[in-house]
Amino acid sequence: MTAPIALPGPLKNRLQTNARKRMQEADRVSLAACLWLLAIVFLSACAASTQPVVKIGLVAPFEGRYRPIGYEAIYAARLAIREINARGGIRGQRIELVALDDRGEPEKASIAARQLVLDPQVVAVVGHFRPASTDAAMRVYCEAGLPVVAIESAESAVSVCEGAFVLGSGPRERWPEDQLVFVSHVPDPTGLATAQDFVKNYNAIPIDGTRAGPIALQTYDALFLLFEVIDRAASIDRAGVPAALRSIDFKGLGASYAFDQQGQLIGSQTYVFEYTKDRQPRLIP
Repeated sequence: MTAPIALPGPLKNRLQTNARKRMQEADRVSLAACLWLLAIVFLSACAASTQPVVKIGLVAPFEGRYRPIGYEAIYAARLAIREINARGGIRGQRIELVALDDRGEPEKASIAARQLVLDPQVVAVVGHFRPASTDAAMRVYCEAGLPVVAIESAESAVSVCEGAFVLGSGPRERWPEDQLVFVSHVPDPTGLATAQDFVKNYNAIPIDGTRAGPIALQTYDALFLLFEVIDRAASIDRAGVPAALRSIDFKGLGASYAFDQQGQLIGSQTYVFEYTKDRQPRLIP
């Protein structure tokens, strides 16, 4: 049997030191590998648990002479979306707003409608805040089977399709085209007891020159109407939403919402507001 070789002290120490370094390096590599694997598992788990998204379209005039209408509407819609998502969304799904500008013009309204139609995650639309732009867009939505809650329309929804639901309509020949008039199903929220929390939360948003008015309240009610519909729908898609809308009986902050077979509100009251130059609504008798 061969006797072990006796190494000089300095060489032996160097070998032992190198061995310890190699073991430490191996430990660091193993730790890095473990951390990398944990990161992959964590990211995979996060990806698997990402909350699914349901989209609602909002089309309004954000530019041009009708811009005050769109700006009052968009902040109300964002407030509604933020509140519903803070509650956990609807049936485990987060709600996302897709806002597009139509300048209150029929041609641009049709273009915006076609954009929303192409996104399969958009299950309903609120808009378009001017009768001519709304009616031009409704035909696009109807052809594609995308339900729309029309804020203001000049024609009966049933003449377009079963997926169109009209909140406000009224004769327009009484007012010049350049007069900023809004036909609403809800009153001015500033004097409405049920809407005081909404007014407070809306006005707390730092918005230049915009305050909670009938456009904001109508938009907010329309969004929460759709939240209720999505929650009740047999399927959260373009087929399930209109079926739920036809049977809905919803109490909003400004009014109650139930539709007849023609897609018109049952027992609705009409309010007509003129918006002054300082964006304040004035009720027209």
